[in-house]
Amino acid sequence: MSPGPARPLRVLDQRSVQEYFPSEKKFAQVLRERPEMDLYYLCSIGKSHARLEKCLKTQVDVNKPNEMGATAVMFAARAWSPSVVERLIEAKANVNAEDRYGATALDMVNDDVRLFEDQKRFEQVDCRRRRLAMEVSGQILFDRPNVEDLEPFCEMDQLYKVKSVLEAAGARPGENRFRPGYD
Repeated sequence: MSPGPARPLRVLDQRSVQEYFPSEKKFAQVLRERPEMDLYYLCSIGKSHARLEKCLKTQVDVNKPNEMGATAVMFAARAWSPSVVERLIEAKANVNAEDRYGATALDMVNDDVRLFEDQKRFEQVDCRRRRLAMEVSGQILFDRPNVEDLEPFCEMDQLYKVKSVLEAAGARPGENRFRPGYD
């Protein structure tokens, strides 16, 4: 059996590195120099515990904020990952750190709780309306599963767990929160 046509191979010479990496550094090199970038990414996904442990072994500062003031625990809270939040708290993450707008991780979780509970109520009313219309008219209309079976509503228990983990660690809402566009 013949191997088929040869596929083109891209060689990253110094010129290509300068074109694709304006800082002249490959991403792996940037991660070695700034391990908190990897930590932010892992926490924003909230799933890779083995890689998180490897990252924490590099003695990365779990309280170092990014350019917007967000810390790793904020990223993990927004990812609805209670186990990552717990691990960061074990690694001495500050649960009351504020971003540049004065929001803490608990503020972010509370915002998500409010948002998704409102959306859940809206979806429940809309579902009842659709099913009543089908019952009255006798027509089969487009319908969706019950709201408890839809994502992300079926995973809201994770959000409540994150909130309880943060509150157990002493998290408080930000005192002087600024909401761009609202304040």
